[in-house]
Amino acid sequence: MGSGKEYKIPVINFSEENLKPGSDSWILTSKQVRYALEEYGCFEVTYHRFTLQLHNSIFGATKDFFDLPKEIKMRKTSDRPGALGYVEANPTAPFCKSTVCETIGIDDPTTIEGAGHFTNIMWPQGNDSFRENLHSFSKLVAELYETTVKMVFESYGVQDQGLLDSFKESTFHLFRFFKYKALQKNEVDVLGAHTDCSFISLLHQHQVKGLHIKTKDGQWIDAKPSPSSFLVLAGDLLMAWSNDRVHACEHDVIIEENKDRYSIVLFTFIKGVIHVPKELVDDEHPLRYKPIDCFGYEVFCSSKGSRKFACRVKDFCGI
Repeated sequence: MGSGKEYKIPVINFSEENLKPGSDSWILTSKQVRYALEEYGCFEVTYHRFTLQLHNSIFGATKDFFDLPKEIKMRKTSDRPGALGYVEANPTAPFCKSTVCETIGIDDPTTIEGAGHFTNIMWPQGNDSFRENLHSFSKLVAELYETTVKMVFESYGVQDQGLLDSFKESTFHLFRFFKYKALQKNEVDVLGAHTDCSFISLLHQHQVKGLHIKTKDGQWIDAKPSPSSFLVLAGDLLMAWSNDRVHACEHDVIIEENKDRYSIVLFTFIKGVIHVPKELVDDEHPLRYKPIDCFGYEVFCSSKGSRKFACRVKDFCGI
């Protein structure tokens, strides 16, 4: 690149003081969130309500799931069109194209019903600890999502409270556990560089590093694990909703240690169709996207044909 610029993922503190709507601290934090999403497509966030106990509990639950026999992990958990449940390590798999990565998708564990539905399928005899940890963790991460969305709306001058409320009420949460098996060689590219087809993705890592973030000018940054923070990643749908103001976060996972690696991601989608707000269209930013069917886009991203496009969302609904 030659600029000598040192890149570092922005770190933003969602402290109790910074989360008082309308306060000077709230306004400053909202500006930091907007800048991070526009320039990096992501930020690292610390949240005052997240504890080390919850970090340890959710990764204990993650390991409990992956220790189940394969025939149990493969049980059908969702009738939603386009839903991908358990995906085993397979280089030809539609979602996690790897010989070392396996993953499971869980629909709406932010509700007691959603967390219980999945738990009862995997453990018909019951597993209260798993259900409670899954629900508590995903509900807390959903709070981070709602705060981020509110800050984004306000920072762009989108003042329609009804629109914000409808976003919150129609958000669908897809939760995923990931396990990357320990390697016998030094390094392997696991997922390949990609953006998420979500609105926003919120990621929490265990102890083993491997996630890398690509800057707008092509530099890669290590996203080191932390037991006390999350990564908030802008997905394709947020980039489209913002009329290309927000930068969708391109990222990759490269296994570099001979240890099992675990991560957890909450992918968010909006049920139905979303539009670019009128506040984000002007002479300098002409409308660039048609209305977007979010679940239709998720199905499109799961198809093999979508892989040939440099920017899937522009092909799906760009003008």
